[in-house]
Amino acid sequence: MQIYKAVVIMFLCEIGIVLSNGEESQLPLGIEEEFNQELHRPNELNSNQVRLISESNNLSTDGYEVYPGQFPYHAVVNIKNDREASTTVTSGSLITPNYILTCALGLHKHENTYGFVELGYRYRADRERQQVIDFTRSGITIHPQFTGGSLNNIATIRLEHPVTLNRYVQSIRLPRLSDTRTFEMMEGTAPGRQYNGTMRYLRNQIMSNDDCLMNTQFICTNAYIGGAFCNRMYGAGLVVEDESGPILIGLTNLIYSCSLNNSILYMRLSLLRDWIANSSNYVFDF
Repeated sequence: MQIYKAVVIMFLCEIGIVLSNGEESQLPLGIEEEFNQELHRPNELNSNQVRLISESNNLSTDGYEVYPGQFPYHAVVNIKNDREASTTVTSGSLITPNYILTCALGLHKHENTYGFVELGYRYRADRERQQVIDFTRSGITIHPQFTGGSLNNIATIRLEHPVTLNRYVQSIRLPRLSDTRTFEMMEGTAPGRQYNGTMRYLRNQIMSNDDCLMNTQFICTNAYIGGAFCNRMYGAGLVVEDESGPILIGLTNLIYSCSLNNSILYMRLSLLRDWIANSSNYVFDF
């Protein structure tokens, strides 16, 4: 019996998209060009975009096109610092008019980290619906047990001023204190990067932790039920729908190349409710 050895490339949140001198480019990942192309967020000004779908994987997909107002809580987070000219782009979710919930990687590396957040985002040229709000280092709170890996990879950002709530910009609710669900077998939706002019998203079935061999701090989604999304974005929210509407249950934490069908990992927010409440002005329902 032949044994095939698979090399799994894992991308962490700090390996993101970089804007340098006003143009979008990739961080120097030092990995195969195939994976570089799949991680790259295409520049919307380039009409000759390379298709991101992996030719070798029938389950790989660019996702579905987002319509205006579909993800009003989604935030594009642009991170700067005084030591590097580039801008790291991740994402997060608006949980109150003042606070963004996002991943810690990308925010923790330098003392003077600052930036701006784009909300109401569908594509960059759509300025009419967008709100752009700055944040500073004093507004960033990183989980005290975060050490640079996947565990406790969570942070809050306090915006310099509150957003204006409207059809295109809305905060999203988190699991209430009495909510003990694991969300197994439910359909989870996560927005991603822009492709061919508009933001994309995908829906996948949520797996049990036993099936994905991860501890309960994480939520896993199944590429075999929904597809292998080629436009995922670190920090993007994982959302399910219940009888009361959308609920944010996870943050995108660990991404694999869409040429592979590995489970995607998210931080499980229900285990971090105390920290979120103490690090923002979000008030949990019982």
